[in-house]
Amino acid sequence: MRDIKFRAWHRETKEYCKGTTWNMFLWIDDGQPITLEQFTGLKDKSGVEIYEGDVVKAYHLEWEEYTFSSVTFKDGAFTLGRYWKDGIHDWYSMEQYESYELEVMGNIHQNPELIKQEL
Repeated sequence: MRDIKFRAWHRETKEYCKGTTWNMFLWIDDGQPITLEQFTGLKDKSGVEIYEGDVVKAYHLEWEEYTFSSVTFKDGAFTLGRYWKDGIHDWYSMEQYESYELEVMGNIHQNPELIKQEL
């Protein structure tokens, strides 16, 4: 079983809000312009919690290659979007990344340039 946790991105102040999960839902009810991002239950190679909206560097241990991917909740599961040079991306279940070493590099709000990396 995993912890159910959230973080909140404030779209006007352009920063993450600190508070309890309960407070974050109250902020939504209050009309605050926030985006909730859920904890995936996974941590990267350094022990950093991985949330929706994170951009991770996924290094395949066997193939010795890496990609930059964004974490999204899609079709009832956490997925990683793999971006290619031509701008097209594919979605993969995070379970498919068991043979990868993941490292949180930033997030889609503060570091959008990371998902445009040349692969």
